[in-house]
Amino acid sequence: MTRRWECSVCGYIHEGSEPPESCPICSADRSKFILLDTEKSSLFHEMISVFKLHPVLAHFPSGLIPTAVCFLMVYLVTGKADFEVAAFLLVVFVTIVVPLSAGSGIHDWYKYLNARRAPVFYKKLGLALTLFTFGLIAITIRYSQPALMETNDWYRWLYLFCIIGMLGCVGLLGHYGSVLAAQTVQKQKRTVSKNKVE
Repeated sequence: MTRRWECSVCGYIHEGSEPPESCPICSADRSKFILLDTEKSSLFHEMISVFKLHPVLAHFPSGLIPTAVCFLMVYLVTGKADFEVAAFLLVVFVTIVVPLSAGSGIHDWYKYLNARRAPVFYKKLGLALTLFTFGLIAITIRYSQPALMETNDWYRWLYLFCIIGMLGCVGLLGHYGSVLAAQTVQKQKRTVSKNKVE
């Protein structure tokens, strides 16, 4: 009879008659696995049991910065100031979320991947720092000169450069996040196929 076992350290779900000798994700001992109920759990319980903060926080910048760029383009075409204000507020919100996203990413890196040194993590941290820096510069410029977009001086161009730089950062962060996810899924598949052979 196939049972479902959950690693109490990282949340990995194993299907089999017995728990594995060690967790394929975090290398926790077999004693850290708990037997899940054989009955179907509620959707809410399942969502809570697999919830991870970092992916949620990481997707905020990925969605909001492209939206801010679109709002800026609409402002440049129509001249309607509300779109520029909305773009600025999105930049502010993203800049606030970046440290939380980076912090939760570092937490997950330590908890689930034992802080393994991998170039992709350092790239993601560097990109998060760059995203945050671009955001702070853009906020400082825009806050100090509220009518910035109505001028044609170098502050305006630096402000727009920072926002386009933020767009590039979120694109690369999404790319490296998908690289990590694909590596994790491949590792899980290798472990599952190895367990089936045994």
